[in-house]
Amino acid sequence: MHPASHGYYQLHSEQGFLLAQLYDSWNVTTTQEYRSDVQREMSQYGTKPWAAIYDIRHWQFLTPESLPIMQQQIGWCLQNQLSHCIYLAADSGMLEYLKQQAHAEVPKHNCKFVQLSTIEQSLNQFKEWQVDVPASLISQLRIS
Repeated sequence: MHPASHGYYQLHSEQGFLLAQLYDSWNVTTTQEYRSDVQREMSQYGTKPWAAIYDIRHWQFLTPESLPIMQQQIGWCLQNQLSHCIYLAADSGMLEYLKQQAHAEVPKHNCKFVQLSTIEQSLNQFKEWQVDVPASLISQLRIS
């Protein structure tokens, strides 16, 4: 992580599945690094559909200058085959506000999307969607 960064994240991907774990508050530097790292990580799957869990249970907020970068990131994911997506987060007014802001400029898409508050709900949703979550990513999610 760059010294000017605030907040941090961990990315894990396997078999066309991304687990992104976001922590603390983010500034522009962290948001730009995150965008670059997600794009680099998921570009390896080419034009194949992929799925993701964005674990934002420990993420706090973005600075206002970071919102356009996050909007671009979300748009990139949707334009680059993100097919199934879960935001793993407790319900909160701040999260709802951030979601509205970050999704404000999102293009039309066919991605199946839901926000859930527990790991078990998330895994059951992927099972219902018939999307396999790699066991190593389930383990990583459970220890976080």
